[in-house]
Amino acid sequence: MDSTLSAILGAQFIFGILIAVVIGFLIGKDAEARGMSGLGWGAFSFFICIIAVPIYLVVRKPRLDERK
Repeated sequence: MDSTLSAILGAQFIFGILIAVVIGFLIGKDAEARGMSGLGWGAFSFFICIIAVPIYLVVRKPRLDERK
């Protein structure tokens, strides 16, 4: 494999991991604010991002400070 192609694929992999980390962190933080398991949702979102994000958006609870 050419070294340029290898560098491009490596950069894409790292960029993809960084995006997954950011999404997992944000969903974990939002889940905690809603009284849900932040660690669980964050890890689920990190590992299976394309499936977990839509599921989270459907099943998430209202924020704790919005409840009356």
